[in-house]
Amino acid sequence: MAVLLLIKWLAITAVILAVPFGIWWTIDRSRRQTLAAPAPPVLAAPLVTPAIRPARPPAPRRPATREGEPPTAPVPVPRGAAPATVLDPDREVVVTREEDHQDVLAARHRPGAAATPVTVELWSSTVTRGKYRGDYAVEVRLDGRRVGELTAAMSARYRHLVDVVGPVRCRGVVTHDGRRGFQVDLKLPDVV
Repeated sequence: MAVLLLIKWLAITAVILAVPFGIWWTIDRSRRQTLAAPAPPVLAAPLVTPAIRPARPPAPRRPATREGEPPTAPVPVPRGAAPATVLDPDREVVVTREEDHQDVLAARHRPGAAATPVTVELWSSTVTRGKYRGDYAVEVRLDGRRVGELTAAMSARYRHLVDVVGPVRCRGVVTHDGRRGFQVDLKLPDVV
């Protein structure tokens, strides 16, 4: 009996210790690959005269809570919530609810053009509508504005990354389908 209890205790302890180690390993692997990767070429910035100030980045957005309010209303950004390094692009993950944010996506991609590569941020949020409305979701933001959310299953899969690390960045592409409009597909690490 005591041996069974000891084995059970060891198994539970192993599982409890494996989760933080898995998160650390995923993040550390992303950082090592980012540091080892060659720096992208520097593009010439447009000239800004001293009399003209550069535009401020757009405020973060969230879905509308009242009728008539735009679906990309401003969202307060918590202090110190700077997104981490870009995650490994191991698998493709689909984003939902892009139909509510076509204006944001249209600013980054031209219909008929090749897929536009983007870097997006993943934030904790809630499902905006449907049978899971109000449940936890991972929100996808492009240039600080909401462009969709992960499905309930994918939100559950990547929740630990977003909750433990805070907002994280990942790569993706914006495309345009004549029937469905602008779409976003993400490349995220393969996690369990």
